[in-house]
Amino acid sequence: MREFVQTELKPHDRAIEETGEVPEVAMAGLRKMGLFGTNTPKQFGGLGLTMLGSCIAIEELAKAHTAFYYLSGVNVHIGSKAIELFAKSEVRDRWLPELASGRVIGAFALTEPNAGSDVARIQTTARRDRDRYILDGTKTYITNAPVAGVFTVFATLDPSAGARGIAAFAVDAKTPGLGIGRVVEMVAGRGSAHAEVIFENCRVPRENLLGQEGEGFAIAMRCLDAGRTHWGAYCVGAASQLLDYALDHVSAREAFGRKLRDHQGIEWQIADMASALHAARLVAYEAAWRYDQGDAAARTAAAALSKYTGADMVQRVADTTMQLFGGAGYSRDLPIERIWRETRVVRILDGTSEIMRQIIARNAFRAHERRNAPP
Repeated sequence: MREFVQTELKPHDRAIEETGEVPEVAMAGLRKMGLFGTNTPKQFGGLGLTMLGSCIAIEELAKAHTAFYYLSGVNVHIGSKAIELFAKSEVRDRWLPELASGRVIGAFALTEPNAGSDVARIQTTARRDRDRYILDGTKTYITNAPVAGVFTVFATLDPSAGARGIAAFAVDAKTPGLGIGRVVEMVAGRGSAHAEVIFENCRVPRENLLGQEGEGFAIAMRCLDAGRTHWGAYCVGAASQLLDYALDHVSAREAFGRKLRDHQGIEWQIADMASALHAARLVAYEAAWRYDQGDAAARTAAAALSKYTGADMVQRVADTTMQLFGGAGYSRDLPIERIWRETRVVRILDGTSEIMRQIIARNAFRAHERRNAPP
């Protein structure tokens, strides 16, 4: 993975940032390496890696332009995971090999204009009509929407039921009534697209229901556990790349008659970065290991901790690296400002840092109550 990223992906970083397009030769490389299905079972064409193996691969992938991760890594967790785990056999067999190979890219249609962290407030509706469900509503900020071949869509069958009224569906992008709306220009993430997805009398076959009616919220959270675990590893990879840039720079640059690295103030900054990165890496690896053990509560808590820890760490490392480089770091001559922009979003997507803190705190309270429960 390290060799592939350095020789076949990173050379395209600047061109992607300038053109907003990922070259087909790079896409072919992602497919050849199996990065659209790292954690997908081998029987469906994936690499069949454990979550820990998948996270180690993503850690390296994060050292190149974020577009590569949005297209392939996001496809593995929230793009295809619901189909892998909850689809009926005919739907799973139809889509999962296509998703794992990268011939089709999946998208996760959950967020709405008036429902982000509060998933229970989604307003996209689904109603049964004989052998179909009819979807109506609008999603927004949907990653990969313009290029997706299949969407995992969340809609409410009963708004009064809150989270218990939500259902999930696998929806072919070619289904009549499904349209791509406005493409939203983001601060970073050139080469990947985020857009509105509009459903107007979109008729979905009943067999495309994922799981059972009312299980949509749980399905979404199950996919987000995978996404948060992967994002923790992504932050580690991006920060590792930044630290390498910083180490090279302070080892080569001189100020006041000495290398920057020989100034104690610089040493302390490098120490802080290295310490935070090492701690976040261990948290990320534990989250991946917890995911592989199959304990749902431990998986969710560890995933939240990893994403929260990683998102905070990588932003501090990016900011410090930029400071060490001075004006050069803030310029677009170097990739530092790009990585600084790219990693900021991790505190928002797949559950904000505020939501991660809520999960972490509630888990801490539960653990405290168990320890102090009377015999």
